[in-house]
Amino acid sequence: MSKLSLENVTYRYSVGTPFCKTALDGVSVSFEENRVIGLIGHTGCGKSTLVQMLNGLLKPTEGRVFLDGKDIWENPKEISAVRYRVGLVFQYPEYQLFEETVRQDIAFGPTNMGLPQEEIDRRVEEAALFVGLEKETFDQSPFELSGGQKRRVAIAGVIAMGPEVLILDEPAAGLDPMGREEILGGVRSFQKEKKSTVIIVSHSMEDMASYADELVVMDHGKVARTGSCRDIFSDRDSLLGYGLDVPQITRFLIELNALGVPVRTDLFTVEDVRKELLRLYPSLAKGGKR
Repeated sequence: MSKLSLENVTYRYSVGTPFCKTALDGVSVSFEENRVIGLIGHTGCGKSTLVQMLNGLLKPTEGRVFLDGKDIWENPKEISAVRYRVGLVFQYPEYQLFEETVRQDIAFGPTNMGLPQEEIDRRVEEAALFVGLEKETFDQSPFELSGGQKRRVAIAGVIAMGPEVLILDEPAAGLDPMGREEILGGVRSFQKEKKSTVIIVSHSMEDMASYADELVVMDHGKVARTGSCRDIFSDRDSLLGYGLDVPQITRFLIELNALGVPVRTDLFTVEDVRKELLRLYPSLAKGGKR
């Protein structure tokens, strides 16, 4: 069932000026319940504009946005309630921290929702657990933390509001592989436990292959394709045409295959490739030589 959808949405910046630009052009797309959806596309294709449409930060120039089948702009005075239900984490969210302690920063959203203190405390601890924050950090200033920990605090602050839809714009940008896995793994755990809808904007095809159930491909303000990771990544030529590519591990397989090694080229994660190589060369599992 569709949780969130756009119907023929167009958005133009600077309307009525010589600088008018169409960022989204007649976009219709649905995001299903209880899924992780990856939103991919080249820089400037409209991804960030689209996600700001989804929680009402931007209003369509034309078209409609639906949450649970209801137009979110039907009553503009209620748009703030939509933003509690559809949580958006911007790229580099650590720049938006402002409270004196980690605990206060995570609690900011739930507090504004008017929740009782006991419920706020529960949500703060639960959200911190999802993103891998230790309780020892709760009374520290967020500005004393590392870049990766700041990112976790910012994401936890949105998770603590209990959104039905969680949108993250490049949540792992600039992090090392371990940091990427911890944050995206925590988001995946949140999605599985809450059965929420998660939308992740990313330039990393590796992250998409590992964490997304479905992909939406954008190109020049339009939705070019939708489908499973296998559907999308199996058509490398189309991806290249959109300014994208398959995951690096898949490129490795393609090159191996071109050299005469009979490997499958439709695998997209390191674990799947490991299994494929062990299938071809069982002796590798024992540390032997071919």
